[in-house]
Amino acid sequence: MAEKGGKGFILPKTGKSALKSPASKGKDDSSLKSKRGRKVQFDSEGSLDINSTKSNGKADIPSFKVDAGKAGKAGAGGKSQKPKAPEPLELRAEQEISEDTTCVMDCEAAEIMQGIQEKMVVLSEDPSIKLPVSFDRGLAYAQRNKLYDNPQAVRQALEPVKQHGVTDGEICMIGNFPMESVDEVFALVPSLKNKKNKLRVPLENVLAELAKLRRAAAA
Repeated sequence: MAEKGGKGFILPKTGKSALKSPASKGKDDSSLKSKRGRKVQFDSEGSLDINSTKSNGKADIPSFKVDAGKAGKAGAGGKSQKPKAPEPLELRAEQEISEDTTCVMDCEAAEIMQGIQEKMVVLSEDPSIKLPVSFDRGLAYAQRNKLYDNPQAVRQALEPVKQHGVTDGEICMIGNFPMESVDEVFALVPSLKNKKNKLRVPLENVLAELAKLRRAAAA
């Protein structure tokens, strides 16, 4: 029979909900035990250790370890490498030309090509001699950029540095630009930087002589 005020149903006597089935209770308890059974530990090396115990009579969930230090390195792309210092630039012009070719300065090239042009009438009579189309452009470039009127004196002034291992290509670089300090030479020809100690004084003397020759050419 229904109690007072009843509408054909019986009110539950306990405070717990009557809608929760025993099966769902067992499932929740199992899930709770599984969560309680999981342990997270860090060892002395910073490794993460996760272990799970048996849950509801089932087999153990495999445990695994994650080394935090190694994982960080792997995420960064493996082992970190220090960037290598850039190697000093080298003048490789002499390595790219044939052995029977000689490097000359602009003033030397202008003198040689001017001599050829003066003999052009005689040379044109020989059918075996043919000048390239770029000859006129090369002559104009050399005459426009030359700094000295006496190539022999320039070569003689540069001779002392050749005794210290300076190559013909490096000598031509020094002779083609109006440099006033040794630091300018090392900046323009980086391959000489490893010879700074023994080249500084000879280069100072060479630059002083070249400055005199430039003033004489400009007079």
